[in-house]
Amino acid sequence: MKIRNLLMVLATVCISSATFANGFQVLLQGTKAVGRGNVQVGFRPDGSSLFFNPGALSFLESSTVQVGFNPVFSNISYRPIDGSTKHASTSPMGTPFQAYGVFRPSVESPWAFGLGVFTPFGSTVTYEDGWTGRYSLQEISLQAIYIQPTVSYRINDMISVGAGIDVVYGSVSFKKDVTASGGDVGFDMEGNTIQYTFNAGVYIKPSEKFSVGLNYRHGVDMSVERGDAFFNVPNAYIGQQLFGDNYTAGQPYKAAFDATLPLPNTYAFGVGFYPNEKLSIGVDVSYVTWSVYKELKVEFPDGDYAPIAFDRSWEDSWIFNLGADYMVTDALTVRAGAYLDTTPVPDGHMTPESPDALSIGTSVGLSYMFSEKFGVDAAFLFTNKQQRENIVPEGKDTGGLNGVYKATAYIPSISLNYNF
Repeated sequence: MKIRNLLMVLATVCISSATFANGFQVLLQGTKAVGRGNVQVGFRPDGSSLFFNPGALSFLESSTVQVGFNPVFSNISYRPIDGSTKHASTSPMGTPFQAYGVFRPSVESPWAFGLGVFTPFGSTVTYEDGWTGRYSLQEISLQAIYIQPTVSYRINDMISVGAGIDVVYGSVSFKKDVTASGGDVGFDMEGNTIQYTFNAGVYIKPSEKFSVGLNYRHGVDMSVERGDAFFNVPNAYIGQQLFGDNYTAGQPYKAAFDATLPLPNTYAFGVGFYPNEKLSIGVDVSYVTWSVYKELKVEFPDGDYAPIAFDRSWEDSWIFNLGADYMVTDALTVRAGAYLDTTPVPDGHMTPESPDALSIGTSVGLSYMFSEKFGVDAAFLFTNKQQRENIVPEGKDTGGLNGVYKATAYIPSISLNYNF
């Protein structure tokens, strides 16, 4: 295999994993929201509204601090089209978190100011050693930390608006094997990036019985510049064959790559209905413009390697959420919900790091207020992705792997709240 071809294959798969964090995305930006099927856009506000709809923050009755943690236990299984042996991921527990602080100068003030730190992407996927797809993926670890300063203004007793700027820090590490004459070559990749985007929303409360929310989260071009790729060669002979005079015996070969992936805009609409003092019902609908992801381009800044592209041809997708809260006592509230998440990945375009399919989530949760100021929220979410067969279309270069995929995730959630 020529060095040019080797670099193109490895760097392309690497960038696909580095920038495609959304393949593992589970919305875990608020424990109360998780418990009611991720309903929050038009629902009565809490600290997590900083993410779901910053326009709602100025309707909070007090300042608040909210900190939460969401351990993720996920599993991905793969079976070749013509085989019966299943290969399962051996992924460790994921650790997404969220922290919000919202300051209300007073109940009468039309202003609210907030700062949020959260991880909408942050999972690790590993497969057993020697599995049949190790030439596509062996291990990937992703982390994206969002820092969002936010301001909200209540125009009158019925309408408020808000917006926040997102500073996004992303990092990735990736491992796979590459077949070469004389033995496999190990490949490790490391890269990071900082990007900027924004989030804006409107919250309307026409009566005590209803509330409505609109939220827009702007997309962002996630760019990796001069990412580091390391080729771990098993012996000097193979290294010399692959890299020629550029190879130093006993040392990994290092190369650089650049790539950019456009992430989508999200438009969300939500309604809250409060038929009595105890029961609250919410519905959210989100539209995600994944059609911006048409292809995956990779460039090599230090060599005469032509740019390459893998076909993606993704489609826009929808998310439908339904949930409810019930106040059992003044201190105890229970909740439940569900959501349906359509996949943007067309047939034949699935990859081992993101075996996306129609997803159904079901959840339960509760909150307990120990005092007027301090409370604890807990929730449990089960996400089930539909089993799906992937056959790469003839004449299409997607970087995918033919086979049958199935993915599930079990996600407990807990958060602490302090109002002042």
